[in-house]
Amino acid sequence: MSSPFEKPPLYVVPFTPGAAEGRAQDQSAYAPVLFERPEAVESTVPHGLAKTVATALPGLWYCLHLPAALSDLIDVDIWMLKAAQNLSLEHNILLVPIDCFDEDVLGRHLQYHHPVVTICPDELLDEARQRASTLGFALPTTPYSQLSDATLTAQWKAVHEHFIPDLPRLTGEVPLTHRLDLAPLTLPHRRLARQMGWPTAESVVQDTSASEAFAQALRGQTFLAALTRLEREGASHDEADRRFRQTFEEEATRLRVPVALALPGTAPAYARIAYDSELRRRTGPQSAVNPNDTWSVTLHERPDHMVERAAIEFAVTHQSVASSGLGLMLPTMPPDAFITLAELERHFHTPHSSAAVRRLLTRLNDAAQPLWSKELKAAIQRASYLTVFSDFPLGLLTMPGDSAPLCARLPVMYRPLQPLTRMVQQQLSAPPAMSLDRSIKVLVAECIPVSDPVGRMSRQGWDIARETVAPDSVTLTIIQAETLTLEALRQSVAEHRPDILIISAHGTMVGNMAALVVGDAPHLDLGLDRMPPVVILSACHVAPRGSGTVAITDLLLREGALAVLGTQVPVDVRRNAMLMVRFMVYLAKENTKPGQFSTILDVWHHVQTSNAVNDIIDGSPSLRAWGTSTTINGRPVLVEFMSSRAVGRIRPPHVYEDTERVLGEIADEQGQGDRVRNWFRRPGYVPESLFYIFAGRPDRIHLTPLELLTEQACPGR
Repeated sequence: MSSPFEKPPLYVVPFTPGAAEGRAQDQSAYAPVLFERPEAVESTVPHGLAKTVATALPGLWYCLHLPAALSDLIDVDIWMLKAAQNLSLEHNILLVPIDCFDEDVLGRHLQYHHPVVTICPDELLDEARQRASTLGFALPTTPYSQLSDATLTAQWKAVHEHFIPDLPRLTGEVPLTHRLDLAPLTLPHRRLARQMGWPTAESVVQDTSASEAFAQALRGQTFLAALTRLEREGASHDEADRRFRQTFEEEATRLRVPVALALPGTAPAYARIAYDSELRRRTGPQSAVNPNDTWSVTLHERPDHMVERAAIEFAVTHQSVASSGLGLMLPTMPPDAFITLAELERHFHTPHSSAAVRRLLTRLNDAAQPLWSKELKAAIQRASYLTVFSDFPLGLLTMPGDSAPLCARLPVMYRPLQPLTRMVQQQLSAPPAMSLDRSIKVLVAECIPVSDPVGRMSRQGWDIARETVAPDSVTLTIIQAETLTLEALRQSVAEHRPDILIISAHGTMVGNMAALVVGDAPHLDLGLDRMPPVVILSACHVAPRGSGTVAITDLLLREGALAVLGTQVPVDVRRNAMLMVRFMVYLAKENTKPGQFSTILDVWHHVQTSNAVNDIIDGSPSLRAWGTSTTINGRPVLVEFMSSRAVGRIRPPHVYEDTERVLGEIADEQGQGDRVRNWFRRPGYVPESLFYIFAGRPDRIHLTPLELLTEQACPGR
């Protein structure tokens, strides 16, 4: 007999479809791009949330207060609460047009979930109740007018009695959130507080102070980490009491938790294309905190900027609750930052100088200074990785006190905001986490003819990659295929069914769209029957952000990819090949001897950051020649650096600064210190490895079986 804990609860929030939603649209051909301006009466400005979908927001927020898993209903061991941060236990909420609320659409979900309750606008109650009853939902359909703390408490009890009545129920339900702007912090904390036996209501201090809400959430996370450590070390009750204060202080300095950030903002270049001047005048910046940003059953009736705010905050709260981590709403990215970013991206289309790139990165940091609140800096310092809901590459910014951009400090992944309707749908429809722990099949699709020098160098690079990973070919296989037409690409993917698809192609701009050239034509969608979970676009500028470009990187997520890696700018084919080869080598090594990296995101971050030395050495002919010269120990400079001199001396927040220092020491021993340091500045180098974007959910692609991750977290293991 199967356990009820094998399936998570399922909640449904239906809405009345408009012209762009519903069954007719659901059955139409896939059309990833809208070429016409969105009508203001149909969607919000500037991020584009369909107003029909916005009616679901009160229900979506309410569902975040219900159990994400049946284990939420019972007392759970401390170590399991901490282990959950690696598993991303999301609320399963279906956002569906009312005419799609039937078995044809929900069949797969009903098979793998417990259908619990439907939350709907009052005007849909009769139809939603009938459809939910037909599909076997456990609890009565609840209209918005009945949503309250009392209803929430009753539903927690009813879920327990229906599914696990023989197990003791954990009391202390989490009341409805009042402040939505603070919810990414307060709701995960209050759910943790329920398990820990702490008060679960929003406090008066929290209700008025973002800094206190952050401090309380951070204390809760540190408390959990300290107790988990004591439990893992087998401390007795008396010993734990005696050691707790010191353990708490130690864990406060080493604490690492998942952090989700929401960074709204639209590129001015996109706004000029998408909206007329009257609509643009109606938009304005959002602050990080807004006391008027509160939950109600009519929140979808507010002005556009408040509705968009509630939707963005819902997504980041959904993420922070799922990861049992921290979340923050940030102020709108200033327009000047997008303008500077666009200039930086354009600069790479011409012969670029390192001095100009440094100046533009400095201007970018200056434009983004308003972001750096005390809470944001503290959250990043304690983050194990960042999930950034934004159309701006936050990872390119340098945090005050660091010398390298954020993406060098820690892993960063992106969930594009625009259009907001799609972002909310994708946040709610994430496929389950997967493991690539046995073998990884990589398909390299060569879309550039061999007659093209870039195509020839790409093939040479992947020949080297295959030879390099040959010792680990049992766990990672690289297949190269000639796919010079879109049909050939589709057939090759269908034949090989890869875990990772690497598309070697030219990127191109078509108006304000970043496309991939396959054959003789640009493409924004690939039309694959089965989209591989990971897609790597080995192509130039397929993920630009400065001009609000419609990018194939984002569109492939809509086609079904779990994670997509793409470049913001044109990159050198040789350097890109080196980066991709190193990525494959580390994936193969991890699968052969697991333990260093948990997810594919962790591997990428290591490869990206440790490639700083190659960025520097490849910065000029003089540096390249010096990098192959012999050190006093008889080894090439690059080998000496990687094998011994850099070990334990490179700090991620200062990776380029530290790498220069170590290389300078090697040069000093050769009597060339001043000359080499001068080359670092003139002609200099470009940190090209940092201009990549990993979009989607690479954190959910594990290289260790999920069962083993849980076992490893268990005390006594």
